[in-house]
Amino acid sequence: MKTLLITAVLAVTAAGCSQGQPQINYGNDECAHCRMNVVDAKFGAALQTVKGRTYVFDAPECMVPFTGAKGHLVPQEVAAWYVSDFARPGTLIDATKAFYLHAPTLKSPMRGNVAAFATSADRKEALKHFPGEEIDWGAVQKMFNEE
Repeated sequence: MKTLLITAVLAVTAAGCSQGQPQINYGNDECAHCRMNVVDAKFGAALQTVKGRTYVFDAPECMVPFTGAKGHLVPQEVAAWYVSDFARPGTLIDATKAFYLHAPTLKSPMRGNVAAFATSADRKEALKHFPGEEIDWGAVQKMFNEE
């Protein structure tokens, strides 16, 4: 009986520590960096730490400096980075593999004006409506990293 109880406790503990994709509760969650409410599902972002904690952000321009030299975390503490797919608002995608567009007319919450897309084709379509520069995750990090 004692072994069964210990096994059950360990199973519940392990299940509680598993990391699934984070969820952003738009309109209620607060950006971990700037403390604004996260409201625009086209620009939301989130990260999960290696210790299992999730942080949400109103846009990539808040997520990147949160992990910069003057931020709360160092990049080595991040297990996964997520950004909202601009073409499918509220759908989080892997930030390191996303296709980005930087355009002044995007008007993101903190005016970084960067949108993420799951596919290159979606970014190309958006480029027709939002003229700008096609960039990658490295460029996004460089753009928003506070030195």
